[in-house]
Amino acid sequence: MNARKVTLLDHAFKLLDGVSSPQDFTLILHFTNPLDVEQLVAGAKSACECFGIDHEVDIETRVDVEQFVNEPFDNYPIKQMLNGATLATRFHHAAADGLSAALWLGHQLSIAYGLTPPASSVELSLRRAATSVRRSQFAYDGACDPLWTPNITRSGNRRWTTFSFRSSDLRQACRRKGGFTYSDLLAACVLETFSEWNERHIQNGRPKVGLWLTMNIRSRSFAGFGNGTSRIRLYARYGQSAPLIEKVREVRRQISWTTKNGEWAVPEIPLFTRLPGWIIAPVLRGYLNRPSVDMATGVFSHVDRWAGEARDAFKDVDHIECIGLLHPRQNLAINGATHGTQTWLTFTYDAGLLRATDANELVEIYKRQLALAQQELL
Repeated sequence: MNARKVTLLDHAFKLLDGVSSPQDFTLILHFTNPLDVEQLVAGAKSACECFGIDHEVDIETRVDVEQFVNEPFDNYPIKQMLNGATLATRFHHAAADGLSAALWLGHQLSIAYGLTPPASSVELSLRRAATSVRRSQFAYDGACDPLWTPNITRSGNRRWTTFSFRSSDLRQACRRKGGFTYSDLLAACVLETFSEWNERHIQNGRPKVGLWLTMNIRSRSFAGFGNGTSRIRLYARYGQSAPLIEKVREVRRQISWTTKNGEWAVPEIPLFTRLPGWIIAPVLRGYLNRPSVDMATGVFSHVDRWAGEARDAFKDVDHIECIGLLHPRQNLAINGATHGTQTWLTFTYDAGLLRATDANELVEIYKRQLALAQQELL
């Protein structure tokens, strides 16, 4: 495959990267048995060749995952560490999104295990919208409230906590109920978590919370290595006392509207990719940091079919963590992955803004929303 063309999205994430807002994410896969580093090196080399990455991935054998996640990303666009049965891989979002990370890892692990890797992916192609809107009809007047934090100074160091649950029954129940997806349900639980958290700590009426929801905009949903992700924004525009399932239906209604009306569309701005970064970067950062620009309350993503055609390569994975990226105006990212019968959700936060106890409290709020969903659906 030829070297990838740099898109507007790629360029934007590269420009936004900084010490206080690292624009990379890390997938941590825990396996049932230790992995062989030499076989992984061979797999990484093959994956880079397959996906047109002119880069050699050195796999470090080390213990401190937290240091690995937070140290400067000086080996763009992929770096990797191995600690026995734990494989951690950092991907810069300018080069890959979650689906691409799964494609790359699926190829690497297939080679490492002596399996035939999936056929080479086609070149990344993004959808275009015939019409597009910059703002949803469901948006508030003004930007969303940020997630409340006890501190206001960022450290630039990411911390995270991950929990998992058996999800097969809930997924089947969503299909039986109809009218929304399992991912819609997870997103509604995030909105409710943000609402309860802010209402508890700010106590200034009903919070104006919103969700920055990542959206796959590939022309072919599961094909093409690169950053094929845009975003839409969802809002808690429902009665506070409504059943959770009605809130999930509202989430689906908003997703349908924003998809149809092209809020996800990436504009064509030739000058943006042609001018030097030292000119464009401060302009972009300045715009996104304006209080009137709606960056939502927090970020959510969920990948359901992430093993793709490389299921056998992931058969020994028994735990997944996804440490997300954080923009300076987004204080929490919740990234999910479903594999087999389990779903894992990782809550990523800045250590200067939230404490571990805060993150655990947010997890408990989310678990209560899941329990409500089980009561209403099962």
